[in-house]
Amino acid sequence: MKDEKITIKDVANYLNVSTSTVSRALTDHHSISKKTKLKVKKAAEKLNYTPNNIAASLRNGKLNSIGVILPKINSTFMSNCIFGIEKITQPAGYNLIICQSNENYENEVRNIKSLLDSQVSGIMISLSNETTNTDHLQTVIDKDIPLVLFDRTSDLLDVDSVVNDDYKSTIAAISHLYSQGYKKIAILSGPTHIYVYKNRMQGYLDALKLCKLKKNEDWIFDGVKNKLEAQAITQNIFNESNTPDAIFCTGDNIALGVLQTLNKMNIEVPKTVGVMGYSNDTFSEITQPTLSSVEQHPQDIGSNAASILLESIENKKKADKKLHKKIYVKPKLIIRESTTRTQTYLE
Repeated sequence: MKDEKITIKDVANYLNVSTSTVSRALTDHHSISKKTKLKVKKAAEKLNYTPNNIAASLRNGKLNSIGVILPKINSTFMSNCIFGIEKITQPAGYNLIICQSNENYENEVRNIKSLLDSQVSGIMISLSNETTNTDHLQTVIDKDIPLVLFDRTSDLLDVDSVVNDDYKSTIAAISHLYSQGYKKIAILSGPTHIYVYKNRMQGYLDALKLCKLKKNEDWIFDGVKNKLEAQAITQNIFNESNTPDAIFCTGDNIALGVLQTLNKMNIEVPKTVGVMGYSNDTFSEITQPTLSSVEQHPQDIGSNAASILLESIENKKKADKKLHKKIYVKPKLIIRESTTRTQTYLE
């Protein structure tokens, strides 16, 4: 029947050769002559034969699949990381299996088990907010599966990683606020057990010292996870008598909650309070006022992570223990209306 799928056996029967000869010819095996390879390829084209790559991969014990675990797949940052990853993996012949932890540790553990059961060639992961135990990732390492952490990493693991230089970019952000006349700077930070937020918090604290600004413990908030929490905190801050004149937020979603609350409270931004975000999400250009932020170049993070992983996969057979890489991607400060005071405002 015409609708029946042509198999490798059909090609072998057509040429009166063995299936192994056809298979080796199509995979450019060194034991097959150039003449036979050409003959087999022409026959395969004539018969419209399409190789079953999955079956072949299973026979070879290599699926040519890479697992990627994200905290949230619907964030602008993470979707751009995926774009950068696929730019590298697709031309190399690898397919992505994308999983989402949804900021949940147990989900992340299940994701790892599922990917290991799928016999992926390697795994890339950005850790969830809840991840403090890395035993599940140590299992990946123990099984000799190449592993790369990106963006949200852990100091508990000796693996390849790709991160932003969050520390230096935060110092640049605080220094910018200081240059605009802000001297009472608060911080709303994500959970600081997470690598990125820990470095942004340290950058904030060190920047205060560099600018010779006073640290106020009442203006330091750790563990802010979303916009709603940021709104509640902002409301409480500005119901007090002693209030900050700027807020540095370790994520744009947090900054959005701050802006919305300040607008509702009729507190002028940037005249009375400056607001700085982090990640340069697409909405930061259309908030009222537009939001100053830090561009993290997520596509570069993704492509660097993928390049390291492919290198590890290809060099997996080497006996020598490799030195693990840590690549820093340099973020860029994006200045918009929310932190730009005119000279009229400065005292």
